[in-house]
Amino acid sequence: GRGSSSVGARLSARGLARAMACSFCIGPTLQLAPPPPSAGTARAALRAAARPSGSGEPLAACPSEGESFFGTGGHRGSLALGLALPTLAVTTHAHRRQQRRREGCLLPRSGRRVAVSTAAAAAAAAEPFSVPGVEGAALEVLGGPATGSHGGGGVTLLLVHGSYRAAWCWEPYFLDFFRSRGFDTYALSLRGQGASIRQGTPPPPVAGTLEEHASDVAAFAAQLQQLHGRPVAVLGHSFGGLIVQQAVADMVGRSPSLVAGMALLASVPPSGNAGLIGRYLWRSPWLAARITWGFATRAFERDAGLCRELFFESEMADEDVKVYMQRMKDGCLAGTRLLDLRALAGSLPVPAAGSLAGGPAVLVFGGDKDVIVDAEALDETAQAHGVTPVRLPGAAHDAMLGPRWRDAAEVLLAWLQTLPRS
Repeated sequence: GRGSSSVGARLSARGLARAMACSFCIGPTLQLAPPPPSAGTARAALRAAARPSGSGEPLAACPSEGESFFGTGGHRGSLALGLALPTLAVTTHAHRRQQRRREGCLLPRSGRRVAVSTAAAAAAAAEPFSVPGVEGAALEVLGGPATGSHGGGGVTLLLVHGSYRAAWCWEPYFLDFFRSRGFDTYALSLRGQGASIRQGTPPPPVAGTLEEHASDVAAFAAQLQQLHGRPVAVLGHSFGGLIVQQAVADMVGRSPSLVAGMALLASVPPSGNAGLIGRYLWRSPWLAARITWGFATRAFERDAGLCRELFFESEMADEDVKVYMQRMKDGCLAGTRLLDLRALAGSLPVPAAGSLAGGPAVLVFGGDKDVIVDAEALDETAQAHGVTPVRLPGAAHDAMLGPRWRDAAEVLLAWLQTLPRS
């Protein structure tokens, strides 16, 4: 009767909550064996087409290493949506990437391969960053000095990816866009993602703590300041935004002149993602179930429709979605987590650097079609740093990769141009 229905509803909600918590906490350990690629996918991967001369399409790296994108932390039954369970790339990944770059193989936005000069390919990859105090640890770096003027150059721009991503996610559009506008621009792959490896050691079960990842970002920012002689503006996306918030707070505490600005794109709030899960369960149990299924089994690496639903705009070309699915998949080994998620709970909330004395300028922005970091999370992050969030109409979670990437880039550019020049 009515009583049994009510009990059943409560049990179903509790069951879904537990499933979400488990899927986000366990992540790759629940991974299902992916099916072999379809003939169509194989043909698309093998298809090569020359880009028309003068098309001006931004380039993306050949699909090789993918990154884990979304795990979560929780303890004693608490829920925290999002966050990553990435893994340390092995030497063969770095070798494969280097080989493809030597061959001059890059991808335009259409997802088709195109041959470019060896010099142009090499220019996209900078020297790896050796992690201070960690023998053999080298983080992948893409980008480099500005290629144009256009009134930029007041700061050096550092881009930090979220989970299931690496430095490659800035290569299709943002790196070229900002370098051509006068900004020395670099993208860093966090420990265990992309071609960031530790030579001579097997992948550990946990790549690092929140503080260790933040320390890496701060140390690389300091190196960029020494290299270019001006302060750094740091952009963090999604889970990378949480790491950037910790890194910038640390930099403000030690060397306020090091960082001029912090931009947070679809960022995890300073408190983590606990509030997100509760809202999803209340507002849309079906979406909560889709997210749970997607991350618990990494189904977004095999299901283009699900991948588009979670990360991209509905009008993104199928070819582009499949390219990014492969990038997410290839470099993520099961069994290694980006963070010890139980320990992460003890690090939250991270300090809000924008509210600190001597803190940097802050930009908080994100898409109004984002189903991963919702409007309330965007508002929470902005309020913590004392700013008003900027919403990108029609943009999804991966605003830097979707068809509206230029909207996100223009918002960031306009903000960068307001920062004091060194």
